[in-house]
Amino acid sequence: MSESSESIDPCLVEAIRNIETFVEETTGLRPGQEEIAQALSKYFVLKEILEFIKMARSEASV
Repeated sequence: MSESSESIDPCLVEAIRNIETFVEETTGLRPGQEEIAQALSKYFVLKEILEFIKMARSEASV
């Protein structure tokens, strides 16, 4: 992906902030960007995201 961070949609930035807040509230420590990136790259997380998007798309087309 060749997009710069300047072109990231604000909704994605907000989603990352939600992850940071959730992890900090549940563990007491704010996660680093590398930790978040590694977690988002895990197969089971990618699969969950895929299934969520597929479900949302099918619901939107009904």
